[in-house]
Amino acid sequence: MIKDAYAQVKKEHPILPDFDKINKEFQLSTIENEDFLLSEIKERIADTIEPVIQVLERIIQPDPNMLTDMYESTCFTKGEKDQLFNIYRTLMQTFRLLLETDLQKEDKTDAETIKKTYEEWQAIRKQIAPYIKKMREHWQKHFEPKEILEYLG
Repeated sequence: MIKDAYAQVKKEHPILPDFDKINKEFQLSTIENEDFLLSEIKERIADTIEPVIQVLERIIQPDPNMLTDMYESTCFTKGEKDQLFNIYRTLMQTFRLLLETDLQKEDKTDAETIKKTYEEWQAIRKQIAPYIKKMREHWQKHFEPKEILEYLG
């Protein structure tokens, strides 16, 4: 059971977050292979933040060939896009740290990275949530497809 394996690893690396809390964020209980648990946890973290990175990237620099990108990017002001870029930058630093430490293959470094990324994610997900809500609500507004389609050429 992953919870038991995590408890063993946490004995070696007490800086790791509480299992129930980190499990809630990154669904660790679905991990099947306990052999490389710290690497698996980092992979779960990466799997969680990567789609958020992709959404932010598409808001900051929309693909003019994608109707979704073009429409959703219109609901944000320049100031909001600047704030989103700062969040994006933080997430990219985290994502690259996960990759870097995966190449190092050191348990102590992995544990430190997990602790750091877990703590960062706590703040970042709360910052992102209102923007995602705004995007969803933007789709509820009536718009003339002609406006967007003309822009797309």
